[in-house]
Amino acid sequence: MATYSATDYDKVPVPSHGLANNCKALFFEVACSAAPATTDTINFGYVPAGARVVMAVLESTDMDTNGAPTLTIDVGDASDTNRIFAASTVGQAGTLSTAIATAGAGYSYTDKTLITGVAAANAATGAAGTLYLTLFYVVEGSAS
Repeated sequence: MATYSATDYDKVPVPSHGLANNCKALFFEVACSAAPATTDTINFGYVPAGARVVMAVLESTDMDTNGAPTLTIDVGDASDTNRIFAASTVGQAGTLSTAIATAGAGYSYTDKTLITGVAAANAATGAAGTLYLTLFYVVEGSAS
């Protein structure tokens, strides 16, 4: 069982500039020495208290090199492991997805929360690679 963590995943970044309507973005990069397995933990990083998720992007290098790949990735938190992405296939061929799970769209975190990932299904032929997660959010009650 392995744990893969983004660099400085344990820090809550404080963005100095926002996008339109006080929208902020967090970018996490996690290098995995092997394809994530269902017993592994992926620590992306923390979102601040009051963060309401408005969009997410999950990207991966090819971490399942089999001709019939099976790797799927869940992204969420301790309360709902697939709140943001459920069984995403981005690791099967090195692709990108914005298909955020319904439970994650508009979800508001009341406390500082660690965003984690796990393989929902193991790779048929695993390979080392990198996962990238970008979360776009607004902070409730915050001026731009």
